[in-house]
Amino acid sequence: MKIYRARYGGVCFGVKRAIEMSLTAAGKWKQVYSLGPLIHNRLAVEELKKKGIITTNTLNDIKNKKVIIRSHGIHPRLLHRLKKQEYEIIDATCPWVRKAQRYVEQLISEGYHVIIVGEKDHPEVKGLLGYGGPHSEIYSERMKIKHKKIGIVPQTTINYEALNQAVLHFIDRVLELKIYNTICKATILRTHEAVRIAKKADVMIIIGGKNSANTTRLFQVCNKYKPSHHIESADEIKVEWFRQAQSVGVTAGASTPKEQVDEVVTFLKKKFRRKKSIP
Repeated sequence: MKIYRARYGGVCFGVKRAIEMSLTAAGKWKQVYSLGPLIHNRLAVEELKKKGIITTNTLNDIKNKKVIIRSHGIHPRLLHRLKKQEYEIIDATCPWVRKAQRYVEQLISEGYHVIIVGEKDHPEVKGLLGYGGPHSEIYSERMKIKHKKIGIVPQTTINYEALNQAVLHFIDRVLELKIYNTICKATILRTHEAVRIAKKADVMIIIGGKNSANTTRLFQVCNKYKPSHHIESADEIKVEWFRQAQSVGVTAGASTPKEQVDEVVTFLKKKFRRKKSIP
């Protein structure tokens, strides 16, 4: 069976940078604390814990005042509190997310009401809303338009379809519309590559944490073209997915280390060696 492996897939620059910074800090202090999982990948978080990177959702659990701000960024009020209480901060906020935060602040200073296009429960979006305060809100197609000047900032890992929908919602209904496209290049390349492979493969495997929003969106995109399966590890693969299949596409979300992708590709090669199709 032919295997198509995505060239653009797996851990993105922002997540890789956060992991490297955290491992360096853990090597220095033996133990550091991440505010929320450093990476939306259960298996990766378990491995990082063995190396001294502990996940927590409350400052009360941080015993040594060594704290990591993950790639998603945090609410500015929490950042101020950390500085005031003299925590040792490893700020691993992704540069793309940082840029989005600055655009939110800039738009508000220019008198715009800011619309964040993204998922309300995503940590990045919560942080962006923190920078926008009462002058910002999350986009909804049912939202009422109360402002003449609207600024739009998308979550860095959202897809263009969501951004375009928001733009069309406001374009002919407000006096001024200013858009900062903060969708990162890695997201665009990953999506385009996944679609390219899905169009020619018989089945798609998408690897990543079940709590990873960008991996879930990648699965949804691929599933429009071919039967697709979102897995965290090779253990979840079922032979019946490949009945009559002659090819499989493999891609991964931004929360998936290369080792997990390698594991799945190796499993597929061994399982279906010399088989052109699965009976």
